[in-house]
Amino acid sequence: LGEFEHLLLLALLHLGSDAYGTSIRDQIEERTGRAPSPGAIYTALARLERRGLVGSRLGDPTPERGGKRKRLYTLRPQ
Repeated sequence: LGEFEHLLLLALLHLGSDAYGTSIRDQIEERTGRAPSPGAIYTALARLERRGLVGSRLGDPTPERGGKRKRLYTLRPQ
């Protein structure tokens, strides 16, 4: 795994079961001072999910998002 994947895994560990793209980005920015693009985050999360390190599910719709559901990410035991 590369440095960015490690940052994602640490962010997921810190955020717990309600981690989603924006909260992951905010966590990484808070810890490193760098704000990765959403595309980089979702691409790396998909790669980690294919490797079995991360799982995802759709959350409940929220009024703040116009009824859209968030994709929530969690660490999987390896």
